[in-house]
Amino acid sequence: YANLFIGKCNMRLQNTNKYKSTKKLNFVFLYSFVFRSRLAISIYELLIVMSIMGILAAVTIPVISNYMPAFKLWGSSRIIINKLRQAQEEAVTTQKQHLIKFNLAVDPDPANIQLVKNDGGKIVLETFNLSNGVTISLSPQIVALENEIAFSPDGGPSVAGDITVTLGEASKTINVSPAGVIKL
Repeated sequence: YANLFIGKCNMRLQNTNKYKSTKKLNFVFLYSFVFRSRLAISIYELLIVMSIMGILAAVTIPVISNYMPAFKLWGSSRIIINKLRQAQEEAVTTQKQHLIKFNLAVDPDPANIQLVKNDGGKIVLETFNLSNGVTISLSPQIVALENEIAFSPDGGPSVAGDITVTLGEASKTINVSPAGVIKL
């Protein structure tokens, strides 16, 4: 429709030499009016787009909620690894022993970990609560040292062992080696 309209206006402009500038002005005005009205969105188009978005949301929300436990487990595991590495780095940087204390979940409180500085006395620097439902189980070597892994000023751990993070039936195991390597 717009091409037909433009073609007719061009023919009129070519056939008349008189008042050529006025015709061009009218042509530009009409041309912009036609395309300006076509740029608007009708209410029907808006309703169709909104209904498609609603259907997509209704389909994707249950799919995403199925993955939430895996995200919580992965996130809690990464937090524990990061805090272990932070304690190790703090011990090397400050040349003071730093440790991580694991407080296992006791209903209704979730499990948490504490970053502690051992400078003559134990000073809690940071406490971090894990997600609800996440439980921690420690290897017997770590349990024997009061649920703590201490890092000496050279970065070595006081004990090597495994930390198992569990949520429901899924679990991830974090390993602390005697050399101080922390891996998932």
